[in-house]
Amino acid sequence: MKKITTLILAAMIAVAASAVTPLPDQGVYRIKNVYSGTYVKLQHNYLADITAPTYEDASPLLVWYGERDENGESLLTNLSGDGGDMIETLEFIKGLIEEVLEYNNKPTWFLEEMFQLHLVPTGDPDGSVFLCVDVPPIDDWEEIRDIILEAAAGQTAVTYYISHMVPGNRHYMGIDYDGSFGYRLQAGTEEGTDIKFLMELDTDEVVNRGYYFVKTASPTAEAPYLRRVHSKSCTVDLVSPHNDASAVFEFGVEDGEKESRLTVQGFDLAALAQATGGYLALCPTNTAAQKFVYDAYALKLQLPDEGVDAAAIVAAAKTALGEDSEIAAALESHSDLIKNRAALYVVHSDNGGITLAGDANYAQYGDNAKWQLELIDTETNYFAPAATAEANGKYYTTFYASFPVSIVGDVTPYIVTAVAEDGTPTLEAMDGTTIAAGTPVVLELASNEDENNLLMPIISSEAQGIPYLENGPKSMLKGTYFDDDTENDMSTMLTLQDGLTFAVDNTADYMAANKAWADKSITTAITKIETDAQNDNTIYDLMGRKVVNPTHGIYIQNGKKVVY
Repeated sequence: MKKITTLILAAMIAVAASAVTPLPDQGVYRIKNVYSGTYVKLQHNYLADITAPTYEDASPLLVWYGERDENGESLLTNLSGDGGDMIETLEFIKGLIEEVLEYNNKPTWFLEEMFQLHLVPTGDPDGSVFLCVDVPPIDDWEEIRDIILEAAAGQTAVTYYISHMVPGNRHYMGIDYDGSFGYRLQAGTEEGTDIKFLMELDTDEVVNRGYYFVKTASPTAEAPYLRRVHSKSCTVDLVSPHNDASAVFEFGVEDGEKESRLTVQGFDLAALAQATGGYLALCPTNTAAQKFVYDAYALKLQLPDEGVDAAAIVAAAKTALGEDSEIAAALESHSDLIKNRAALYVVHSDNGGITLAGDANYAQYGDNAKWQLELIDTETNYFAPAATAEANGKYYTTFYASFPVSIVGDVTPYIVTAVAEDGTPTLEAMDGTTIAAGTPVVLELASNEDENNLLMPIISSEAQGIPYLENGPKSMLKGTYFDDDTENDMSTMLTLQDGLTFAVDNTADYMAANKAWADKSITTAITKIETDAQNDNTIYDLMGRKVVNPTHGIYIQNGKKVVY
């Protein structure tokens, strides 16, 4: 049977969800017919068949769909491959037919539904889908059909499609004897397996788990990077992310998982998504017109098929992030979007923050609803904390991050075991070459050039522990992820200054994000103990309390610091 346009074919090849499993994420797929076991292959802009023998021979197709209805069905809104955008082509053909019918004073109202491609779950456990077109009842169809066929003479794909349409019926896409596409009013072969299709995720287009900088795709954004430097909001306001831990996101999927991870500054957005019963997904958004390079993604929270409670989801967000958090506020102000089967998209708002969009209004945000991911490496997209103090020809900074790092550059991490009355810290080098998440340290940098001070965020269970000095003292430092944490009262803090001392910083309202500090009570306690302690071998801890049976750590004995 004759081949048919990819705009109709391939579009119907897209995605669907079974009644058993959720609708697959929007993404890049290779599509296989259940009966033949062969894959969809694009011939050129307008032709496609189902003749590719293996996954490697198949054409990757970017699939995007709208909100599902009460039956779990959806409409395909984007299907593109390396060769064309089939939905746009479908609209083009529909427009030509519309002109022909209007010229002949015939109705055109039915064309919209006739050219909509439905994604229908088969209900099978394998998640296979039907690809359907619904043709409404049309008066005088024979006459209208003949007008279209006469105008489209010689265009075999169009004439085949029109000649096989039976108004008032649902038509299923299936494979024909020659590997091309055909239509069925009902099941054809092997109990209908010839009209069932399986979507196989294109593994080359999966965002693998790792650490990324996240950049808005908006070409007009002056400060394009997303970061979470405030405890209650995410902001698109960073000019350069390289020195800023608040711009480091853990993103992606692992081992074929459907859920995408998104963790930043100690907050796991994926966990919040799972708490709603839904999941977080990264969806490629570019089309074939952009040469099939998927460097832009939508960030989507997909809500479950049933049991969605908007008030409960807003409450969960407020509990996780705080009553006045930006994300919780966005959920509350868009509570009308929170419903069964809905998708919520993270969007860059014009005020520099983020907001949410639903399926119905996602497209209106354009590039503001698209995000580019830059995988952190040791060359272009590097991460290197900047020096904040200088002493003895070396550069220093404090560091406190929600992710573990491996030391790549000429960097030495230290813990602070004591702080003298004048603010001078006692530094002891850490063992190993990794710093675990949530470990406040002082970093000694060989220079103030970023390329010499690289740290590489890592995903490693070995780095999740507390790598203080083995069998040695614990750090006296504390740290914060945010620069607006009002619990961190600057009047109680000693901050690292030039000359490598911890001195009070009276100019700042808040501790800088991702920095560490020493509490004033540490130096006060040590000074008092050293002054008052007599040479009677009495042992004190660093808070000035007598200790009878000291365990591992730093103590004061006879006016001196000792290590047990």
